[in-house]
Amino acid sequence: MATIPLQLAQRRLDTGSVVSYPSGSPVGAAMQGFGDELSAVAERFRQQKQQQDAFDAEVIGRELNGQIAQAENEAAQHAPADGRGLHDSMYGQVDPRTNGVVMPGLFDKIFDSTVPKVPESERANFIRKKEVLRLAGSTRMAAQQYARRQDYEQTEWSKAQDSYTSAIAQSDPDDTAAFEAIRQSGFDFIAKMGNPVARQAAGTAWRSNMAKALAQAMIAKDPGRAVELLGAEPKATDGAINGETTGAEVGTDPSAKYPNSPASGEDRLADLRPDDRVALARLAGVSVTQN
Repeated sequence: MATIPLQLAQRRLDTGSVVSYPSGSPVGAAMQGFGDELSAVAERFRQQKQQQDAFDAEVIGRELNGQIAQAENEAAQHAPADGRGLHDSMYGQVDPRTNGVVMPGLFDKIFDSTVPKVPESERANFIRKKEVLRLAGSTRMAAQQYARRQDYEQTEWSKAQDSYTSAIAQSDPDDTAAFEAIRQSGFDFIAKMGNPVARQAAGTAWRSNMAKALAQAMIAKDPGRAVELLGAEPKATDGAINGETTGAEVGTDPSAKYPNSPASGEDRLADLRPDDRVALARLAGVSVTQN
């Protein structure tokens, strides 16, 4: 069937100053039938055009999603190690009181440049989806930035801990003042970590790693004394059994376990796990039987 331009197909028969025919005459019936058919053709054309516009808008929407995904990946690749600015560069900032955009991001540029490509009949519906897309994408980017920050803090703490434990292992094990200074520096660093769960885990590991580094220093200086201390039963302390610490102890005050005054070697080795005691004692050249 030939395509009829919409502006013509929407026209009905002229009802102005034209020759009229009796309603019951064959000519009048034929003219009325032609007008109805023309209107039906116009309606079918309108429906077809609407369906085509909806299809095209769907295609453009899928292309937009692909562009957004690509932009998010590139933003993540070029973000600094700690993830700073990752969310805002992509999705900007929205005033929570008014839901108005106070700082546009790359998402706004991509979306706004896509709108003119959408068929006019579908454009209003398309624009209404913008904030829905922003909310979903904003959540994704915020999660990525948070995860990047957690990885960054853990990486930096691991570097610091390696430096601290190396200093303890190479120090004089009887220099309690130096040990306490390093111990406190480690706990001060941990206290600045943003994730409370990561803080707690880092505090527990720091105690154990300090004790191992100190034992290594003792073995290097006086293996006999080290063996004596490693073979001794660790003193029971609140929240700790055989060197195993509880989470509550780290979460409240990670440095509270050790007093500011110099502690004995046995006290400073209290956080060694039984397996660590065996391994370190073997390093010193003796066998220790676990209880």
